[in-house]
Amino acid sequence: DDGTMARLPDLVEFAKQHGIKLGSIADLIRYRSHNEKLVKSVGRRPVATPFGDFELHTYQDEFGGAHLALTLGEWNDEELVMVRVHEPLSLMDWLDTGSSPHSWPLSTALDAIKAEGKGVALLLNPSESSDDLIAAASQPRTAKKRSEPGNDADLRTYGLGAQILRDLGISRMKVLGNHRRFPSMGAYGLVAEDFVSPG
Repeated sequence: DDGTMARLPDLVEFAKQHGIKLGSIADLIRYRSHNEKLVKSVGRRPVATPFGDFELHTYQDEFGGAHLALTLGEWNDEELVMVRVHEPLSLMDWLDTGSSPHSWPLSTALDAIKAEGKGVALLLNPSESSDDLIAAASQPRTAKKRSEPGNDADLRTYGLGAQILRDLGISRMKVLGNHRRFPSMGAYGLVAEDFVSPG
């Protein structure tokens, strides 16, 4: 009535009074993740890395982007699995490991997964234009704090990553990264149970 945003208890009461169905953002995410596939698996093969043999999974999203997942070992849906989501991926992440803007450089994450004996390194958006590569190679990179997903592109990438992790049979995660809030993760069937800080 006064122009302020209504809170959930008020909305529940209003919906009951007027016979209106009420759904949350989590409900919408849950519905869409069960009924709409944003990504599809397009390939899988063994790959040798300096950290041992991994399985390389290739995914393509409906927006034309490609994503990679390096997996090691096997697990069932109930097991806690080490996960590193690396985004965006640049060729410089492989070459300039000393000045990575990520909390876990890719090489360090793969080493940790190897030591754990099982896990996933998910590499989102591993394509860059020549201009992006030149910019990354031309200037020193410094670590910067990542924001929580908020804009449409961030939320879309977040959803793509979640669907890939579920496709790989992951539900319980031991995240290689600083503790952070993941909005509506439960709607995707994922739980971050532990966080491992670098160092």
